[in-house]
Amino acid sequence: MKAIIMAGGEGSRLRPLTCNLPKPMVSVMNKPVMEHTINLLKKYGITDIGVTLMYHPQHIKDYFGNGKNLGVNITYFLEDTPLGTAGGVKNAQSFLDETFIVISGDSITNLNIAEAIKFHKEKNSIATIVLNKVDVPLDYGVVLTNSDGSITGFVEKPSWGEIFSDTVNTGTYILEPEIFNYIEPNKNTDFSHDVFPSLLFASEKLYGYVSTDYWCDIGDIRSYVRSQCDLLEKKLKIDFDGVQIKEGVWVGSGTIIESTAEINGPCIIGSNCKIGNGTLIDNCTIIGNNTIIEDDVSIVRSIIWDNCYIEYGSELRGAILCNRVNLKHYVSLFENSVIGEGCKISERVIVKPNIKVWPEKIIDPFAIVDRNMIWGTKHTNKIYGQNGISGIINVDISPEFATRLGAAYGSQFKIGSRVVVSSTNSNSARMFKHAFISGILSVGVEVYNMSSLLTPIARAAIGFLAVEGGIHIKTDTQNDNMIRVDFMDGRGAAISRFNERKIENSFFKEDFKRCSADQIRRLNNITDFSIYYMRSIYSKVDMALIKAKKLKICIYSQTEFVSSMVVSMLNDLGCTTSCFTYSNNYDLDQIRQSIENTCSDFAAVIDKNAENLVLVNKTGRVIKDDLFQAFIALIIFRTSPGSTFFAPITGSEVIDKLALKYNCKVKRTKNSSYAIMDEILNNNFDKETKQFILSFDAIAGLIYIVEYICSSNTSLIELLSEIPEFFMTSKSIHCPWELKGKIMKTIINEQNLKKIELLDGIKLYSSQGWVFLLPDADKPIFKIISEGNSSLESEALCNKYYNLLERIIENN
Repeated sequence: MKAIIMAGGEGSRLRPLTCNLPKPMVSVMNKPVMEHTINLLKKYGITDIGVTLMYHPQHIKDYFGNGKNLGVNITYFLEDTPLGTAGGVKNAQSFLDETFIVISGDSITNLNIAEAIKFHKEKNSIATIVLNKVDVPLDYGVVLTNSDGSITGFVEKPSWGEIFSDTVNTGTYILEPEIFNYIEPNKNTDFSHDVFPSLLFASEKLYGYVSTDYWCDIGDIRSYVRSQCDLLEKKLKIDFDGVQIKEGVWVGSGTIIESTAEINGPCIIGSNCKIGNGTLIDNCTIIGNNTIIEDDVSIVRSIIWDNCYIEYGSELRGAILCNRVNLKHYVSLFENSVIGEGCKISERVIVKPNIKVWPEKIIDPFAIVDRNMIWGTKHTNKIYGQNGISGIINVDISPEFATRLGAAYGSQFKIGSRVVVSSTNSNSARMFKHAFISGILSVGVEVYNMSSLLTPIARAAIGFLAVEGGIHIKTDTQNDNMIRVDFMDGRGAAISRFNERKIENSFFKEDFKRCSADQIRRLNNITDFSIYYMRSIYSKVDMALIKAKKLKICIYSQTEFVSSMVVSMLNDLGCTTSCFTYSNNYDLDQIRQSIENTCSDFAAVIDKNAENLVLVNKTGRVIKDDLFQAFIALIIFRTSPGSTFFAPITGSEVIDKLALKYNCKVKRTKNSSYAIMDEILNNNFDKETKQFILSFDAIAGLIYIVEYICSSNTSLIELLSEIPEFFMTSKSIHCPWELKGKIMKTIINEQNLKKIELLDGIKLYSSQGWVFLLPDADKPIFKIISEGNSSLESEALCNKYYNLLERIIENN
């Protein structure tokens, strides 16, 4: 016997699941629903299968091919125009020369096909409709039969007053070739509406076989979810892929489940997935292949397709994610919410129950989605954030993305220009480095390929090699799954926002200056540049003086790559070091204990990219953030009278007090790394570039601080005692993007203050201190930063403007 699978359906009620693929390709238990149908036919020895196609036919052809991988033979019949259920089968008439079965490619059933065929043969019927009993048949075609199974009538989607039977048409038919006498060729014809009523009118033998087997028509989202739960709860027998690791939990090959993850069945996790620590996977959840779920995620009764990425702290309750969905951290999706293919849902977004988001949408941070999102943003024209470019590896940033971005960056230079490309020593950073290099070489720019470097050493390499710029690739200090890309100018500083926009425009327009083969420049491999960097630092400090003091220092770092270099340099300078590692967050109590146990003078904490330095003195006081800025300002003021210190507009005014004491100056800049770097490097005095090192190079900065402590015969405790106490508070408030400009204008117009400063935001001064209102460039939030004469006054100022912003937002 042969079979016809009807697979031309559009599945409009299943959207957005079916926006980019036909209904038979919808994933059920990590397989297309049509694959379950093929397996059922094969079970009963039916291996010659015809498939009718109409909507997105290539998806089905590409996946199933000729059927040999499933042990069947598949022949396809394509409809140029919609022919209906019967018209589509008529289109395959040449394939059908004996009794055949027609079955839907978008339903789930364990129908006993042998019994249905036996019934058909016994009744000598021209057509047998497989029927099933349902409790509420309002959405189905009801079929009326006599006690012998002969059909007496049809009621399509009846009202309550028309429900004369509870047996409905399942869309599975056993037919004789004579049926084609009742179907016109090349005409849209339906079995239920046209053919079967005609057979009834012609007094042909037409029977209904009432099956008690499981059947579920996947017609809408609710039935789609119900079918998967039924399968997990074994309401019909089906073979699950993977290994059962505990009762009701099946896991595919190559999947890693961290030790503190909690998995409760029934559930299925596909192949090559990763489930993070503290994550809960609970009750009727299905997770597709190649999906990564970070730490502390909670997923209950949800369906997740392939290649999804769910960041830490997110919560899914009865949600569906199509392929390639990326949920940022702390996203909340609620019952019957559906996220279409390729969507990116930003951090702390809430998607309300029953909401559907169509494919390829980007939802801004903190948004509350309370209506279906069909139209809207498909692609963003912004790839730069406040701190360069960053994203999840192989989700936000792929090798193809990096190659294209490398070409966009290289297009900003003349052919024959030279740039440095470097990365840290992680495998992912090195992979992306090579992708960037390919893109840059393709536009005729010469590349110096540096061996593994830390960020400040990459900056130094640009200056030493006198190139036009550079790219440095690194992993995030808090998340190994995230990559960050720094673009640097010829000074080793961050590039300007103007140049960022030029690269963005080139990237999105793909306006690359591709060069001819003879214009492709050399790839120069540079090794051991770190040794030059170390020697350069040694040449700038008094090594004999430092060696004589014999300081003891505890070093805390995230990686051996950093700690080995720092320890080696300090040992060369005669310091005694004790080395410790930490993961994402250092333990302050442990650091204090280490200082005491080793009798060290202080501890230095350096992040994995050697950009951020935190100091802890003997008393356990932590020098970081604003206090660290004041600390390095004090060193510069002491060593360089009359100098200028460049501080962000959000920095503490304690720096101004120190400047006044030493007859120095403070110049405020915008609140970005580029702005501070640019101001420092535009000053030609060598004494000013020391601030660049102290601010952006944790290794060289530590060596300079060690030298200063030794040369001035002082200690961290003494230096800190000279810095007046200051009090700062910061908060954030959610603000829709479209209100940011209006809020800025309202604040400026309504605040009756003598002094207002407009630089990167609004800085308001009063007798209690100052408050700064900063509209975030990457997120729909306002940052509120205040400094007061006391802790209470600082908090009061911050709360005052938080409440003011809250009222303005509520009134708009």
